[in-house]
Amino acid sequence: MSSIKSYLLNLNLLSLSNNNHAQKAGQQQQQHTRLNIICTRVYILFIVMVLFCTGLFLFLVGQTQLILIRNPTTEQFEELPPNTKCSCSQISIPYGKFTSLQATFHQVCSSDFVTDRWIKAINFGENTTYFSTYDFRTYGSAQFQALAGFCRLSKSNSEQSISFFSLKSLLSPEVLPENVFQSQTQSSIDQFQSRAPNTFNSQLRLIHQMTMNNEITSGLSINFYYRFSVQFSVISYVIIQNGYYQIDGPVCFCAADICNASQSAIHNVFAESNQIDIGHVLWILPGISSGCLPTQTLLVSTLECFYNQTCLDRLMFYIPTNENFQAMNILKSTLYQPNSTVQSIVNNLMIEDWANNISYEEYYSECSPSLCTYFQISRRSFIFILTKLISLLASLVLILGIVFSLTIQLIQRFQDKTPRPKTSFCVHLRQWKVLIQQKLIELNMFRKYASTDRQTQYQRYATRFYFILIIISMAIIIHYNATKISIQSKTIHNPSQSQYIELQQEYSRTLSCSCSSILMLYSIFITLQPYYHQLCSSYLVSKEWIYYIRQINNTQGFNAFDFQATAPSQFLSLSMFCQQAKQTVDEASDIFLQTKFISSQVISPQSFELQINSSIEDWKSTTINTFIRTIQLVRVTTQGNQLSNNLNSVTYRDAIKNKIIRVPFAYSECNCALSASCRHSISLPSSNEPYLIPNLFAGCYLIEALFASTLECFYNISCISKINDFFSSSSETFNCSLLDANLNVPNETIETIVHRLMMDNWISNISFTSYYNQCAPSLCTYQYEDRSAFYAVISDIGLIYGGLSLGLKLIILIGLYFIDLIIQNDFFHSSLLQTMKHIFICRTEHQMIDRLHLVLVATTLSILYTYSAFTSQITTVQIQKPSLSIYENLIQQSFDSLECPCSQISIKYKTFLNITPSFHPICSSNLIAKLTSSELFYNYTYTRIVPSSDFLYSASAQFQLLASFCDLSRETVLNFLVELGTSDLISTQLSLSTAFNDQIQRTVNDFQLTMPELFVNTLSLIREITGANMLTNTLSTNWIFDTSSGIINGWTMHQIPLNYDGCSCAVSSKCVSPSGEGMFAGCYPLESILQSTLACFYNQNCLDQLFDGTVIRNISALTSSRFSSNATFESIVNELMIEKLTSNMSYELYFDACAPLSCVYSYVNNNHAIEATTTLIGLYGGLVIICRLIAILIVKYILHRRHKVTTGAYGQ
Repeated sequence: MSSIKSYLLNLNLLSLSNNNHAQKAGQQQQQHTRLNIICTRVYILFIVMVLFCTGLFLFLVGQTQLILIRNPTTEQFEELPPNTKCSCSQISIPYGKFTSLQATFHQVCSSDFVTDRWIKAINFGENTTYFSTYDFRTYGSAQFQALAGFCRLSKSNSEQSISFFSLKSLLSPEVLPENVFQSQTQSSIDQFQSRAPNTFNSQLRLIHQMTMNNEITSGLSINFYYRFSVQFSVISYVIIQNGYYQIDGPVCFCAADICNASQSAIHNVFAESNQIDIGHVLWILPGISSGCLPTQTLLVSTLECFYNQTCLDRLMFYIPTNENFQAMNILKSTLYQPNSTVQSIVNNLMIEDWANNISYEEYYSECSPSLCTYFQISRRSFIFILTKLISLLASLVLILGIVFSLTIQLIQRFQDKTPRPKTSFCVHLRQWKVLIQQKLIELNMFRKYASTDRQTQYQRYATRFYFILIIISMAIIIHYNATKISIQSKTIHNPSQSQYIELQQEYSRTLSCSCSSILMLYSIFITLQPYYHQLCSSYLVSKEWIYYIRQINNTQGFNAFDFQATAPSQFLSLSMFCQQAKQTVDEASDIFLQTKFISSQVISPQSFELQINSSIEDWKSTTINTFIRTIQLVRVTTQGNQLSNNLNSVTYRDAIKNKIIRVPFAYSECNCALSASCRHSISLPSSNEPYLIPNLFAGCYLIEALFASTLECFYNISCISKINDFFSSSSETFNCSLLDANLNVPNETIETIVHRLMMDNWISNISFTSYYNQCAPSLCTYQYEDRSAFYAVISDIGLIYGGLSLGLKLIILIGLYFIDLIIQNDFFHSSLLQTMKHIFICRTEHQMIDRLHLVLVATTLSILYTYSAFTSQITTVQIQKPSLSIYENLIQQSFDSLECPCSQISIKYKTFLNITPSFHPICSSNLIAKLTSSELFYNYTYTRIVPSSDFLYSASAQFQLLASFCDLSRETVLNFLVELGTSDLISTQLSLSTAFNDQIQRTVNDFQLTMPELFVNTLSLIREITGANMLTNTLSTNWIFDTSSGIINGWTMHQIPLNYDGCSCAVSSKCVSPSGEGMFAGCYPLESILQSTLACFYNQNCLDQLFDGTVIRNISALTSSRFSSNATFESIVNELMIEKLTSNMSYELYFDACAPLSCVYSYVNNNHAIEATTTLIGLYGGLVIICRLIAILIVKYILHRRHKVTTGAYGQ
């Protein structure tokens, strides 16, 4: 150890050449040596300080790293930072894979009160219409049929909604964090749970209103009733609207309003003469209302009596039955009170509770990410810092060695007191010039003692060659480092909106701003403003106007086609459509604006606006189409069932059969049984020629005639004047103003106006600022590519210069050595061989140090080169305007980070998707035209030569329905296809072809499921309401007039239900009896055709037998179908009669529409020969110095130990 200590104490790294030392002598030389040793220590200390500061700086300044995790588990993913990107191996995941939903319904839906046993028990059959219209025994059975229907529909709708939701897919290109996943899934569940009841209730309301406005009569005679009128032995039949005393006082008439606020009671009246006779009230039934239609009165009723066994027992006292029924449990936990109205229960689809289970683990398992990547700003590793410090060491040694050597010379110069002759500045300049020239000429960095003149000359050449190599190498290194691209990461805290927009414009690909609030309501950043047709704010739909023209009715004689006879109901219908449209839009808007928008990251303004606009347009389209579909189905089923009112039927007495019969009314040559569009122009009566109101009609059904009408009269001053003149005879006057022709087209039909929800325009405003403020990102992180900064280039030069310099010196020295051997003619003889033999001979201390030094340097460089060459580094590649083939090639190379932003974010589905439907073969066969011809009606229905239980009696109506369903199915599907085609696929990034195909296929599958579901739900609701309200038809297939009491002037014409195979139409509207192979007759043509099969239409013999003896000839049997021949027509309608949907999607067209301007991908490069070589060069100089020092210390320590052992041996 003493030798090492002595070596360190006398260490002199800054000693001058021997020539200079030779000029010194004695004490002066000792002083200079002492100065060199002190400067050496300062020199070493300075190097250590610089290295320490550099190492500290490298440690404190972070670096951006790309971290990759293969096949992460859920626990690993939860520990990853928010900016992690984990691509799902399955992008489209059905909600049913990770959610389970179950609805619990109001206890009434599982009680006795919705069973056939209860409904039959409270039904009085043929005696039903002999009680008072206020009497529960008249309509009670119908009300509970409606309640049972609501339970069935609620359960069916809920089950279908759950099924559809389970099949609907969550599009998840990347793994969602658990909080985002839970919020997004729960929001989707909340959305579907709120939309289904809203759709149901708005449709229910619209169906009720259209039924009321069409003035369809009920077989219970509670909204309209018939009365005998016998004058001079002439029998006529008068239809009269019913009126009800409301609880709040005024009388309500069924032709003008929904009258449902009258008390229900048990009366002591069983009247043959007058059904409206109230008589004496025996008992008021708590909670139940009476009125025009059972379904309407049920909705405003409560079930409080049916929670009370005493109340229920008292009701049963008035009902002749031996059945026993149990009241509902009032103590059972429920959302509703006993006095809650049925409407409030139906508003929530009669659901008490939802049991939801969302499994993040199942979602993560389905997503199954194979790779997670994220950028991390972290401190540099110890090895990296050590490598840089070693690289810097040689440069510091060289540069500081020169600096300190010059410093010593200056100090010695100042210490030298030898007088010098004074010379002028010019002489000094000349001397310095000569000296510099001489120094440059004589510059020799490879001098060795005892060199010959030739060797000295070669050494000077080598020096100049060294400088040339240094300059060229440094120029290359400077250029390489100055142009080298690296990924940098930066974080901005609490960015403002303007900062975000600037960042988004510049770093859109890598910018990530996490929202502090990921859930927000649409109402925060969306405002919707509908602008309705001017009609809806005009006097034409005001109560004053309708009341005014209705008052005229009482003072003027008129017929059914006079303005004052039909106009009140028509304007009432217009008012109804305005109200329904506004209410539908308001309710749909409320639900839409309460929808939760999920945003874990700030979305760019362009993407945000496109995404929200697409949602708004989809919502608008859905709202309008649901409204239109409901109206269309009501119109089709109303005509198909031949529902009866005062405008489409007449009543006469068949004296031979002693029956009172309804028959369809004919407008000229157009019979209402064959077409709902039969109509007649409305006129103003006049003593001369009646004035025809332009394009204003009356017809079989008020709404059908209204839809064919226009409002052009009310844009025309002449027409308005005619109306004013007609009203001028009245004591009252009304200010009639013109509609503005600049706002709307005067000859636009009412149907067109209604089909756009009575709106002229729909303005939506989207506020990105409100969205951004609600999102409130706390920080934004982005990565960007940047060339090395100036200081980085300088530092890289410093790191590599020392090693490069020493390396070039070593190479040149070796070259000089071989030149000497060649000159001596000994290169191929013994000298080279001897040199090779003596490389590892270690006799002296110097040789031992040299050999160990060589081994340490070679070993360390080999290890470091291997490490540097195969260390993972991020390489980013950008390709401008890639073609589809280039993109597919990149996909095949499996670049997980490949990103190709679409230049067109919003792409219409019709751009790349084409769906062609084909329908059941009956829709395109000649059967339709022949079966809907008038012959069947006039030969069998009109003449009544067959009973109502015979299929042929209602065949005309049934086949009209079949044809209507073909048309309606086709229209519905095409409308849905248009809606789908015009909707937007929001695609910020180009999707993989597999992911694209999967997503579009699921969209098509969802489309196939949604269409029939919405259609069937609406149809089912109409069927239940029609049946529960006991609506009569012109065919008299469900209710007929009872003539057993005789015909007496002023007496009520009571109606009684028909039976089909023991099933009463008063108990179920679905009663049917078989009539022919697969065909049925029943209470309603609609129910009959739905329960029938088309088996006979596939069999030519069956067809010939079915229509044998009829006027129908030459009917060809159907070809094969995907539907079974024994499938009911209802099951075919439930699938919208679709035979096949052929979808054709084009990824090429999608790629062209997306039109990516560039594709960028990053990959981990494990082979960096250039980086490894430059690192090696930089390390070489420092390693030479360190390894030299280590070799010296090791050798000296070993020699010291050996010397100590030897001395001890001699001492013994």
